Amino acid sequence: MTRTIFQKITSSLWVLISFIPFFNGLGFVYIGNKYANAQWFAEGILYELPLILGLLTLPNLTVSTPMFIFGTLASMVSIVRSFMVDYALQKDLDQSNIVETSLDEKIDSIINSLWVLISFIPLFNGLGLVYKGKTAPNKTWYLEGILYEIPWIIGILGIGFSQVRFVAFEAAVLFYFVSIFRSIMVATEPEPLYKYRKAIAEEIKSNIKSNDVKEVKIEEETISENSEGVISAFKFYEKQFNELERIYPKKEKNTMELIEKRFAPPQLTYSRFKRVVDDSHETFYSQLNAGYNILELSTEYSTKVEDELKNKLIVLNSIIKGLDKLAEELVLNISQVDTESDDEIDNLFDEFKRATRSVSAYE
Repeated sequence: MTRTIFQKITSSLWVLISFIPFFNGLGFVYIGNKYANAQWFAEGILYELPLILGLLTLPNLTVSTPMFIFGTLASMVSIVRSFMVDYALQKDLDQSNIVETSLDEKIDSIINSLWVLISFIPLFNGLGLVYKGKTAPNKTWYLEGILYEIPWIIGILGIGFSQVRFVAFEAAVLFYFVSIFRSIMVATEPEPLYKYRKAIAEEIKSNIKSNDVKEVKIEEETISENSEGVISAFKFYEKQFNELERIYPKKEKNTMELIEKRFAPPQLTYSRFKRVVDDSHETFYSQLNAGYNILELSTEYSTKVEDELKNKLIVLNSIIKGLDKLAEELVLNISQVDTESDDEIDNLFDEFKRATRSVSAYE
Protein backbone atom coordinates (compact mmCIF):
# COMPACT_ATOMS: atom_id res chain seq x y z
CA MET A 1 0.00 0.00 0.00
CA THR A 2 1.14 3.57 -0.70
CA ARG A 3 3.15 5.09 2.14
CA THR A 4 2.95 8.79 2.97
CA ILE A 5 5.93 11.14 3.14
CA PHE A 6 5.42 11.36 6.92
CA GLN A 7 5.65 7.58 7.26
CA LYS A 8 8.85 7.52 5.20
CA ILE A 9 10.44 10.29 7.27
CA THR A 10 9.55 8.77 10.64
CA SER A 11 10.86 5.36 9.59
CA SER A 12 14.17 7.01 8.61
CA LEU A 13 14.82 8.96 11.82
CA TRP A 14 17.13 6.19 13.10
CA VAL A 15 19.77 7.52 10.68
CA LEU A 16 20.28 10.55 12.97
CA ILE A 17 21.77 8.28 15.66
CA SER A 18 24.77 7.67 13.40
CA PHE A 19 25.80 11.31 13.90
CA ILE A 20 26.05 10.93 17.70
CA PRO A 21 29.67 10.24 18.84
CA PHE A 22 30.16 7.03 20.88
CA PHE A 23 26.63 5.85 20.04
CA ASN A 24 26.80 5.92 16.24
CA GLY A 25 26.29 2.16 15.92
CA LEU A 26 23.11 2.04 18.01
CA GLY A 27 20.93 3.00 15.06
CA PHE A 28 21.96 -0.24 13.35
CA VAL A 29 21.32 -2.17 16.56
CA TYR A 30 17.82 -0.68 16.68
CA ILE A 31 16.91 -1.24 13.04
CA GLY A 32 18.51 -4.68 12.93
CA ASN A 33 16.51 -5.86 15.92
CA LYS A 34 13.27 -4.20 14.78
CA TYR A 35 13.31 -5.88 11.38
CA ALA A 36 15.08 -9.09 12.48
CA ASN A 37 18.15 -8.41 10.31
CA ALA A 38 21.16 -10.00 12.02
CA GLN A 39 23.59 -8.41 9.56
CA TRP A 40 22.53 -4.84 10.46
CA PHE A 41 22.52 -5.69 14.15
CA ALA A 42 26.07 -7.12 14.01
CA GLU A 43 27.21 -4.15 11.95
CA GLY A 44 26.03 -1.77 14.67
CA ILE A 45 27.96 -3.67 17.34
CA LEU A 46 31.06 -3.63 15.10
CA TYR A 47 30.92 0.18 14.90
CA GLU A 48 30.69 0.41 18.70
CA LEU A 49 33.41 -2.14 19.50
CA PRO A 50 36.55 0.05 18.95
CA LEU A 51 35.20 2.80 21.21
CA ILE A 52 34.25 0.32 23.92
CA LEU A 53 37.70 -1.29 23.80
CA GLY A 54 39.27 2.18 23.85
CA LEU A 55 37.44 3.04 27.07
CA LEU A 56 38.26 -0.29 28.69
CA THR A 57 41.99 0.08 27.90
CA LEU A 58 42.15 3.80 28.70
CA PRO A 59 45.04 3.49 31.22
CA ASN A 60 47.18 1.90 28.48
CA LEU A 61 47.50 4.64 25.85
CA THR A 62 49.43 2.44 23.42
CA VAL A 63 46.32 0.27 23.10
CA SER A 64 43.50 2.77 23.64
CA THR A 65 44.79 5.39 21.15
CA PRO A 66 44.56 3.10 18.09
CA MET A 67 41.15 1.93 19.31
CA PHE A 68 39.84 5.50 19.40
CA ILE A 69 41.29 6.14 15.94
CA PHE A 70 39.52 3.05 14.60
CA GLY A 71 36.37 4.16 16.42
CA THR A 72 36.48 7.58 14.74
CA LEU A 73 36.88 5.99 11.32
CA ALA A 74 34.07 3.55 12.13
CA SER A 75 31.77 6.43 13.06
CA MET A 76 32.37 8.03 9.65
CA VAL A 77 31.69 4.76 7.88
CA SER A 78 28.52 4.25 9.93
CA ILE A 79 27.11 7.57 8.68
CA VAL A 80 27.57 6.57 5.04
CA ARG A 81 26.30 3.05 5.68
CA SER A 82 23.20 4.29 7.54
CA PHE A 83 22.04 6.14 4.42
CA MET A 84 22.70 3.07 2.28
CA VAL A 85 20.83 0.76 4.65
CA ASP A 86 17.93 3.18 4.99
CA TYR A 87 17.59 3.42 1.22
CA ALA A 88 17.32 -0.38 1.01
CA LEU A 89 14.93 -0.45 3.98
CA GLN A 90 12.58 2.17 2.52
CA LYS A 91 12.54 0.30 -0.78
CA ASP A 92 11.56 -2.92 1.01
CA LEU A 93 8.85 -1.15 3.03
CA ASP A 94 7.41 0.44 -0.12
CA GLN A 95 7.13 -3.00 -1.73
CA SER A 96 5.70 -4.74 1.31
CA ASN A 97 2.14 -5.26 2.53
CA ILE A 98 3.02 -3.96 5.98
CA VAL A 99 0.34 -1.58 7.26
CA GLU A 100 2.13 1.22 9.07
CA THR A 101 0.96 2.23 12.49
CA SER A 102 -1.00 5.44 12.92
CA LEU A 103 0.46 8.66 14.33
CA ASP A 104 -1.23 8.08 17.70
CA GLU A 105 0.23 4.57 17.87
CA LYS A 106 3.69 5.94 17.01
CA ILE A 107 3.43 8.57 19.75
CA ASP A 108 2.28 5.95 22.28
CA SER A 109 5.18 3.72 21.26
CA ILE A 110 7.69 6.56 21.77
CA ILE A 111 6.24 7.46 25.17
CA ASN A 112 6.31 3.82 26.28
CA SER A 113 9.95 3.55 25.20
CA LEU A 114 11.27 6.61 27.07
CA TRP A 115 12.59 4.32 29.81
CA VAL A 116 15.44 3.41 27.41
CA LEU A 117 16.99 6.84 28.08
CA ILE A 118 17.79 5.71 31.63
CA SER A 119 20.23 3.18 30.15
CA PHE A 120 22.40 6.04 28.87
CA ILE A 121 22.99 7.37 32.40
CA PRO A 122 26.16 5.92 34.01
CA LEU A 123 25.61 4.43 37.50
CA PHE A 124 21.88 4.05 36.76
CA ASN A 125 21.99 2.32 33.36
CA GLY A 126 20.43 -0.88 34.69
CA LEU A 127 17.41 0.81 36.25
CA GLY A 128 15.64 1.16 32.92
CA LEU A 129 15.40 -2.62 32.57
CA VAL A 130 14.46 -2.91 36.24
CA TYR A 131 11.55 -0.53 35.57
CA LYS A 132 10.52 -2.33 32.38
CA GLY A 133 10.75 -5.71 34.10
CA LYS A 134 8.47 -4.48 36.91
CA THR A 135 5.85 -2.92 34.61
CA ALA A 136 5.80 -5.62 31.89
CA PRO A 137 6.03 -7.73 34.17
CA ASN A 138 9.06 -9.77 33.14
CA LYS A 139 11.28 -11.19 35.88
CA THR A 140 14.15 -11.82 33.44
CA TRP A 141 14.43 -8.13 32.49
CA TYR A 142 14.15 -7.14 36.15
CA LEU A 143 17.05 -9.40 37.18
CA GLU A 144 19.07 -8.36 34.15
CA GLY A 145 18.77 -4.71 35.14
CA ILE A 146 19.97 -5.49 38.68
CA LEU A 147 22.96 -7.38 37.21
CA TYR A 148 24.06 -4.27 35.29
CA GLU A 149 24.03 -2.26 38.54
CA ILE A 150 26.14 -4.70 40.61
CA PRO A 151 29.59 -3.63 39.23
CA TRP A 152 28.86 0.02 40.05
CA ILE A 153 27.83 -0.92 43.59
CA ILE A 154 30.95 -3.07 44.11
CA GLY A 155 33.18 -0.30 42.73
CA ILE A 156 31.67 2.33 45.05
CA LEU A 157 31.76 0.06 48.11
CA GLY A 158 35.31 -1.10 47.35
CA ILE A 159 36.96 2.03 48.70
CA GLY A 160 40.45 1.16 49.85
CA PHE A 161 40.68 -1.87 47.57
CA SER A 162 42.09 -0.31 44.42
CA GLN A 163 42.37 -3.56 42.49
CA VAL A 164 38.77 -4.52 43.25
CA ARG A 165 37.52 -1.06 42.31
CA PHE A 166 39.49 -1.10 39.05
CA VAL A 167 38.06 -4.46 37.96
CA ALA A 168 34.54 -3.48 39.08
CA PHE A 169 34.55 -0.20 37.17
CA GLU A 170 35.99 -1.90 34.08
CA ALA A 171 33.11 -4.38 34.22
CA ALA A 172 30.68 -1.52 34.87
CA VAL A 173 31.80 0.28 31.69
CA LEU A 174 31.36 -2.90 29.67
CA PHE A 175 27.95 -3.57 31.24
CA TYR A 176 27.01 0.06 30.54
CA PHE A 177 27.18 -0.51 26.78
CA VAL A 178 25.62 -3.95 27.03
CA SER A 179 22.68 -2.51 28.96
CA ILE A 180 22.13 0.08 26.22
CA PHE A 181 22.12 -2.62 23.54
CA ARG A 182 19.75 -4.77 25.56
CA SER A 183 17.40 -1.88 26.33
CA ILE A 184 17.09 -1.08 22.64
CA MET A 185 16.43 -4.75 21.89
CA VAL A 186 13.72 -4.99 24.55
CA ALA A 187 12.10 -1.70 23.47
CA THR A 188 11.95 -2.78 19.80
CA GLU A 189 10.82 -6.31 20.56
CA PRO A 190 7.47 -6.84 18.81
CA GLU A 191 4.58 -7.01 21.25
CA PRO A 192 2.14 -9.91 20.97
CA LEU A 193 -0.53 -8.57 18.65
CA TYR A 194 -3.27 -10.55 20.36
CA LYS A 195 -3.49 -7.62 22.78
CA TYR A 196 -5.16 -5.69 19.94
CA ARG A 197 -7.46 -8.43 18.66
CA LYS A 198 -10.56 -6.99 20.28
CA ALA A 199 -10.05 -3.64 18.54
CA ILE A 200 -9.60 -5.41 15.19
CA ALA A 201 -12.75 -7.46 15.71
CA GLU A 202 -14.76 -4.37 16.66
CA GLU A 203 -13.62 -2.54 13.53
CA ILE A 204 -14.65 -5.48 11.36
CA LYS A 205 -18.04 -5.74 13.06
CA SER A 206 -18.59 -2.02 12.49
CA ASN A 207 -18.89 -2.82 8.78
CA ILE A 208 -21.62 -5.39 9.39
CA LYS A 209 -25.27 -4.64 10.10
CA SER A 210 -26.26 -5.60 13.64
CA ASN A 211 -28.88 -8.04 12.35
CA ASP A 212 -26.41 -9.62 9.92
CA VAL A 213 -23.70 -10.88 12.27
CA LYS A 214 -23.42 -13.29 15.13
CA GLU A 215 -21.74 -11.95 18.22
CA VAL A 216 -18.13 -13.09 18.31
CA LYS A 217 -16.75 -13.70 21.77
CA ILE A 218 -13.18 -12.46 22.07
CA GLU A 219 -11.14 -14.52 24.46
CA GLU A 220 -7.53 -14.57 25.54
CA GLU A 221 -6.29 -17.59 23.64
CA THR A 222 -3.31 -19.43 24.99
CA ILE A 223 -0.30 -19.67 22.72
CA SER A 224 -0.13 -23.39 22.16
CA GLU A 225 -0.28 -25.91 19.34
CA ASN A 226 -3.40 -27.64 18.15
CA SER A 227 -3.03 -31.00 16.48
CA GLU A 228 -6.15 -30.46 14.34
CA GLY A 229 -6.32 -27.59 11.86
CA VAL A 230 -5.32 -24.05 12.85
CA ILE A 231 -3.27 -23.67 16.03
CA SER A 232 -5.27 -22.24 18.91
CA ALA A 233 -3.30 -18.99 19.00
CA PHE A 234 -4.56 -18.16 15.49
CA LYS A 235 -8.17 -19.35 15.87
CA PHE A 236 -9.16 -15.69 16.26
CA TYR A 237 -7.91 -14.89 12.76
CA GLU A 238 -9.63 -17.91 11.26
CA LYS A 239 -12.95 -16.63 12.69
CA GLN A 240 -12.37 -13.14 11.32
CA PHE A 241 -11.41 -14.43 7.86
CA ASN A 242 -14.54 -16.61 7.81
CA GLU A 243 -16.71 -13.63 8.80
CA LEU A 244 -15.22 -11.35 6.15
CA GLU A 245 -15.55 -14.10 3.53
CA ARG A 246 -19.23 -14.41 4.46
CA ILE A 247 -20.11 -10.73 4.22
CA TYR A 248 -18.00 -9.68 1.18
CA PRO A 249 -20.31 -11.23 -1.49
CA LYS A 250 -23.28 -9.35 0.02
CA LYS A 251 -21.38 -6.05 -0.04
CA GLU A 252 -20.22 -6.68 -3.60
CA LYS A 253 -23.71 -7.64 -4.79
CA ASN A 254 -25.25 -4.55 -3.16
CA THR A 255 -22.70 -2.24 -4.81
CA MET A 256 -23.20 -3.82 -8.24
CA GLU A 257 -26.99 -3.48 -7.98
CA LEU A 258 -26.61 0.22 -7.19
CA ILE A 259 -24.19 0.70 -10.09
CA GLU A 260 -26.69 -0.93 -12.45
CA LYS A 261 -29.46 1.38 -11.21
CA ARG A 262 -27.26 4.47 -11.51
CA PHE A 263 -25.50 3.56 -14.76
CA ALA A 264 -27.59 1.07 -16.69
CA PRO A 265 -25.58 -1.19 -19.00
CA PRO A 266 -24.22 -1.01 -21.66
CA GLN A 267 -23.06 2.50 -20.71
CA LEU A 268 -19.26 2.92 -20.76
CA THR A 269 -19.43 4.28 -17.22
CA TYR A 270 -21.06 1.05 -16.07
CA SER A 271 -18.29 -1.05 -17.63
CA ARG A 272 -15.64 1.12 -16.07
CA PHE A 273 -17.12 0.89 -12.56
CA LYS A 274 -17.75 -2.84 -12.96
CA ARG A 275 -14.03 -3.35 -13.72
CA VAL A 276 -13.16 -1.53 -10.49
CA VAL A 277 -15.45 -3.83 -8.48
CA ASP A 278 -13.99 -6.84 -10.32
CA ASP A 279 -10.49 -5.70 -9.34
CA SER A 280 -11.57 -5.43 -5.72
CA HIS A 281 -13.04 -8.95 -5.99
CA GLU A 282 -9.75 -10.36 -7.27
CA THR A 283 -7.68 -8.49 -4.65
CA PHE A 284 -9.98 -9.47 -1.81
CA TYR A 285 -9.88 -13.19 -2.54
CA SER A 286 -6.13 -13.24 -3.26
CA GLN A 287 -5.51 -11.65 0.15
CA LEU A 288 -8.06 -13.95 1.80
CA ASN A 289 -6.52 -17.08 0.28
CA ALA A 290 -3.05 -15.89 1.29
CA GLY A 291 -4.34 -15.50 4.86
CA TYR A 292 -5.83 -18.99 4.86
CA ASN A 293 -2.54 -20.40 3.51
CA ILE A 294 -0.62 -18.78 6.36
CA LEU A 295 -3.04 -20.28 8.87
CA GLU A 296 -2.77 -23.71 7.28
CA LEU A 297 1.04 -23.72 7.18
CA SER A 298 1.64 -22.28 10.67
CA THR A 299 2.60 -25.00 13.15
CA GLU A 300 3.59 -22.75 16.07
CA TYR A 301 3.00 -19.24 17.34
CA SER A 302 5.11 -16.37 15.97
CA THR A 303 4.61 -12.62 16.39
CA LYS A 304 5.82 -12.08 12.81
CA VAL A 305 3.23 -14.51 11.46
CA GLU A 306 0.54 -12.83 13.54
CA ASP A 307 1.70 -9.44 12.28
CA GLU A 308 1.15 -10.63 8.70
CA LEU A 309 -2.28 -12.08 9.58
CA LYS A 310 -3.22 -8.75 11.16
CA ASN A 311 -2.16 -6.91 7.98
CA LYS A 312 -4.27 -9.26 5.86
CA LEU A 313 -7.30 -8.53 8.03
CA ILE A 314 -6.76 -4.78 7.76
CA VAL A 315 -6.47 -4.95 3.97
CA LEU A 316 -9.59 -7.11 3.65
CA ASN A 317 -11.54 -4.83 5.95
CA SER A 318 -10.39 -1.73 4.03
CA ILE A 319 -11.73 -3.24 0.78
CA ILE A 320 -15.13 -3.86 2.40
CA LYS A 321 -15.14 -0.33 3.85
CA GLY A 322 -14.38 0.96 0.34
CA LEU A 323 -17.40 -0.88 -1.06
CA ASP A 324 -19.56 0.54 1.74
CA LYS A 325 -18.40 4.05 0.96
CA LEU A 326 -19.14 3.59 -2.74
CA ALA A 327 -22.59 2.14 -2.00
CA GLU A 328 -23.41 5.02 0.33
CA GLU A 329 -22.47 7.63 -2.26
CA LEU A 330 -24.44 5.81 -4.97
CA VAL A 331 -27.55 5.75 -2.75
CA LEU A 332 -27.29 9.51 -2.18
CA ASN A 333 -26.53 10.16 -5.84
CA ILE A 334 -29.01 7.82 -7.52
CA SER A 335 -31.71 10.46 -7.91
CA GLN A 336 -29.30 13.14 -9.18
CA VAL A 337 -28.70 11.92 -12.72
CA ASP A 338 -26.56 14.10 -15.00
CA THR A 339 -25.45 16.48 -12.26
CA GLU A 340 -22.10 17.55 -10.89
CA SER A 341 -22.39 14.82 -8.28
CA ASP A 342 -20.95 12.39 -10.85
CA ASP A 343 -17.54 13.92 -10.15
CA GLU A 344 -17.67 12.81 -6.54
CA ILE A 345 -18.52 9.25 -7.53
CA ASP A 346 -15.73 9.29 -10.14
CA ASN A 347 -13.25 10.39 -7.50
CA LEU A 348 -14.43 7.69 -5.10
CA PHE A 349 -14.06 4.96 -7.73
CA ASP A 350 -10.62 6.24 -8.77
CA GLU A 351 -9.50 6.24 -5.16
CA PHE A 352 -10.86 2.75 -4.59
CA LYS A 353 -9.22 1.49 -7.81
CA ARG A 354 -5.81 2.85 -6.79
CA ALA A 355 -6.10 1.29 -3.32
CA THR A 356 -7.01 -2.19 -4.56
CA ARG A 357 -4.46 -2.24 -7.35
CA SER A 358 -1.66 -1.03 -5.07
CA VAL A 359 -2.30 -4.06 -2.85
CA SER A 360 -2.41 -6.56 -5.70
CA ALA A 361 0.75 -5.07 -7.21
CA TYR A 362 2.76 -6.26 -4.20
CA GLU A 363 1.43 -9.80 -4.26
